[in-house]
Amino acid sequence: MNLITYFSKQEPILFAGEELKRLLEKAGIEGSLQLVECFKDSDDHQILLITRERYESLSIDSKLSVELNLDGFAIVKQGTNIWIIGEEPRSVLYGVYKYCEMVLGYRWTQLDQEEIFQAPLQEQEELSTFNPTFQRRGNIIETIDNSTFINSLIDWGVKNGHNEYFFTFFLWEKVKRYVAPTLKKRGVKVTLGGHSLQFLLNEIGIQSAKQENIQFFTRDKIIQEKVIQKIVAICKENEVISRISLWPEDVGIGEKNASDFMSSYILFTENLNKYLKRSGLQVEVEHIVYNAGLSWSMLERDNNTNISSEVDILFAYWGRNYAESIESQEINQQRANHSLKDWNAGATQNGRNLTVLEYYSDHFMLSELFPPLAKRIDEDVRDYRRQNVAGILNLIVPPHVKDHSTELDKSYPWMWAQHFNNYIYTKLVWGQSLSESLEQYFQIYASDSTQIKEAFLFLEEIISPHTKWNVPLFPARVVDPEKITDTAERQGVVCFLNEIGKHLGQTDFEETERLLSTQSKDVPQSYTPTELANIYFYFLKTVAARTLKEWNEK
Repeated sequence: MNLITYFSKQEPILFAGEELKRLLEKAGIEGSLQLVECFKDSDDHQILLITRERYESLSIDSKLSVELNLDGFAIVKQGTNIWIIGEEPRSVLYGVYKYCEMVLGYRWTQLDQEEIFQAPLQEQEELSTFNPTFQRRGNIIETIDNSTFINSLIDWGVKNGHNEYFFTFFLWEKVKRYVAPTLKKRGVKVTLGGHSLQFLLNEIGIQSAKQENIQFFTRDKIIQEKVIQKIVAICKENEVISRISLWPEDVGIGEKNASDFMSSYILFTENLNKYLKRSGLQVEVEHIVYNAGLSWSMLERDNNTNISSEVDILFAYWGRNYAESIESQEINQQRANHSLKDWNAGATQNGRNLTVLEYYSDHFMLSELFPPLAKRIDEDVRDYRRQNVAGILNLIVPPHVKDHSTELDKSYPWMWAQHFNNYIYTKLVWGQSLSESLEQYFQIYASDSTQIKEAFLFLEEIISPHTKWNVPLFPARVVDPEKITDTAERQGVVCFLNEIGKHLGQTDFEETERLLSTQSKDVPQSYTPTELANIYFYFLKTVAARTLKEWNEK
């Protein structure tokens, strides 16, 4: 029997103990829990859960020196005892999951699934230390009104090292009752914000159009104060809220008023930060730098816009070609990267942090021609690390279901499809290598793993280039030919879609078509991983063929 000992009643540590007991017993090992005030060197055969600060305060022989960063943890073997030491309470929980992965063979690859592949995987070393590469790691959730999925995402994410979930104010209002307990017991925090200005104005009884909302930051200070008071009240409702990131509505602004807008917007966030601190709330504030409506003046900083020393920055470049790196020599990417470096240098100089928003799981940006992006994410993580950005957050957005969508469109397992990119992103921001991440992910395909892995990596090469048309076709995408009036890009798009058809046309989807037509499976969990992969490949082929036909008919 393993005795699980913890030294604190903090909720994440209590939950870590419960999880460790559950996972041990599932692996056929008995476990029991105990809370203690002190530790005796004579005690043995224990797994001890403790924060680094508390561990260092103990009077024990041969205590090891443990150096951890924010969210870091260590697994220490001393005699017959195992110490799981976290820099903070949630890090202890990360350590429990890593211990169960390393020693018991657990894997948390798919949502809502927990598998033991082999055990034991490796002998426990005297000291193993784990520190994340980036301070902020997690998902931005804007439009997914599905608390079951969100809770699954949080559970899976924390098992793999996430520490943040970002909700719009209006989505949080819908799901907070169901997801706040999930977050709280794991010690994971919430950022609230997004394009939520209209929601907040409605809450204080003011109706206005999106375009008018852009002017909110440059005029009525009385209304601004009412919005701030509303935000403070919302933050007081729930202790899991740790950051506010309120963005302007998703509308571009003209070059003429750009400097005034950015300066006024940043000043608003600074005022919000002051109000929160005066209210006794430990809630941080950031402002976004984002080219809404392809407006460069909302992404690039002019000489009249000062970088704040009071609030952080979230950088979001919409319109990127995901077939190219952030160091690409393409003119728009060069401008975006120059802007990123400028804002990040200023933030660092002022003692603030910059986090990048990436669209790796965004089915609008990446469309229904959704590409795996393993190699791109790997290169991005290395590039962002070289630039010393503080965090990377991954946006999850469902597909845009059109009026003429087919049954296949509606039943497409998009939550499963986006998860590959989210998985790779999650592993890499903790410093795991791409090769190891891919090896672990494709274990779920058993004997089909090599074939499916090769298909995913190949699809990245042939599918991801379609994102280069997001700017010239804006606000449409390659999959929106019905919205296109200027056909200047038609030949390039048609050639691209023809190439996809040639590649995917070589695959026999007869079994997949039979599966879709004869079985009533409508949720990813009811299919095998290989079946899901083939449905995804078939969906890509179908979308490409349909879109090609629509472009040819223009």
